[in-house]
Amino acid sequence: MKSSYRILVMLGLLMSCAIALVAQRGGGPLQRDPIPAGSRVQYKSFHSALVNRDLNYAIYLPPSYETSTKKYPVLYFLHGLNENEMRWSTRGGADAVLDKLVAEGKIGEFIVAIPAVDSQSFYTNARAGGAPWEDVVVKEFIPMVESTYRVNATRATRAISGISMGGYGSLKIAMKHPEMFSAVSAHSAALVPSFDSTTVSGQRLEAFKAIFDRIYGINFAGTQDLTYWEANNPLTLAKDTARLQGMKIYFDCGTEDSYGFYDGHKVLDNILTKASYPHEAHLYPGVHGWDFAKQHIDQSLLFHWKAFNGN
Repeated sequence: MKSSYRILVMLGLLMSCAIALVAQRGGGPLQRDPIPAGSRVQYKSFHSALVNRDLNYAIYLPPSYETSTKKYPVLYFLHGLNENEMRWSTRGGADAVLDKLVAEGKIGEFIVAIPAVDSQSFYTNARAGGAPWEDVVVKEFIPMVESTYRVNATRATRAISGISMGGYGSLKIAMKHPEMFSAVSAHSAALVPSFDSTTVSGQRLEAFKAIFDRIYGINFAGTQDLTYWEANNPLTLAKDTARLQGMKIYFDCGTEDSYGFYDGHKVLDNILTKASYPHEAHLYPGVHGWDFAKQHIDQSLLFHWKAFNGN
């Protein structure tokens, strides 16, 4: 119960912050970050037929892209709650880290593509319909990237990653579509082992209930139905390791994660360990989000380069 209490407190705080951020923005689009000096990340948009609007995305092209005709591996990266496609570079400095690793000869070149979806989507098709955000990524964004840029579009050279809500999304999408991805990684993934506490109250609890009721149709106010939640829960999907087709898995989390996601991290690690499924799971000192992830993004980038090469 103590673990569940921490989880609900964490999620309540997370959703409360989301409401505050939306209020500060007056319901408008997320504020754009200044682009760091020296960044080569390009910011573009594409039209989504599924949600009937243009969606922003970021694309990191390797240093040799403009002077080469070769095709490159691709890493899809999913942003966190109330973030956008810019945060991978602006908050994480991940493009600079990748440039440095390439320049030092520690890894080879690959493309990174980051879609900007609904900032509270959890990369999930809403149970009630009308918000198919998993399909936007899988059926629209990935095909658009691989038909627009010189991508080596094979499972062996396609991977997915993410942070927080995006960490949940990357694990969930990879585990539901293992035929598409050879590797997945996640930083501070929003993994929730259980919902068996109702200690959180007031606005925090209502915000928490609202976002998950909207997406998963749990019905916290009545007879709870976790069917759709579990169908999209990485902690449930990971139990069927046979269907993962040998996909390589990396995830890390802070031991002082502000939202207690280390609990879900430990559960996922235990599931895969008991199944003798090879994976990398790391708990490091630190809190949540980019303050933590930017200290370890080099490790996930190295992990993906090794995976692209079959290691």
